Amino acid sequence: MGVCLSRKEIPDEIYRYWSAVASSLRLGWLGTSNVRTEMKACQLALFPNLLNSSAVEEDILGLEEHLREGADVSSGDERGRTPLHVAAGEGHLNAVRFLLQQGADVNATDCEEETPLRDAIRCKSLEVVELLISAGARLEKSSEELGVEMCCLAFLGDTEQMEAWKKAGVSFNVSDAHGRTPLHVAVCTNQPEMVKFCVRNGSDLEVGLLNGPPDGPSNSCVQSCVR
Repeated sequence: MGVCLSRKEIPDEIYRYWSAVASSLRLGWLGTSNVRTEMKACQLALFPNLLNSSAVEEDILGLEEHLREGADVSSGDERGRTPLHVAAGEGHLNAVRFLLQQGADVNATDCEEETPLRDAIRCKSLEVVELLISAGARLEKSSEELGVEMCCLAFLGDTEQMEAWKKAGVSFNVSDAHGRTPLHVAVCTNQPEMVKFCVRNGSDLEVGLLNGPPDGPSNSCVQSCVR
């Protein structure tokens, strides 16, 4: 926007517009009678949503313009969602790369403690996951939490998201609180193709069977599924 106007130079309709914007953003009285300061405050308050709108469309030019106007590349909206969260969640590789180049916080968390990496995994974008990992992204989850996640995906037969977790460094031998691995779940739910998928991706038969719960699948059961 780059406004540099005094109150007298601003048409009434524009001033009323920015007053309405300030009211809708609940900025209240800013403690200044300087119109330029008021308008800049409105602009700064709008930037997070403007950036996220550009990120969801992979509008690099729009992102560049907002940043040039003074937007913070790691600013979050009302839910704490940053442009990197949004771009990663959409699988927009070019936008993710651009935002990282501009200094976006690769491990930023939203109000639900989710990171851009988690959004990329949910999107099943292996390229974006790899790019975020190379930029220093970390999985802030315990081994047990990862075990629950992988076991749920095995139950659902979601091989694509399991591959995304593997790209992020998660082993197929993680287990939940009951000692169940994705391999256990695949066998117990009678999913031969998932059993084969787990074995191809490193599921350890000894870890999965010997260290699992007493009612876990037997080795012969696994072997029959793999054949």
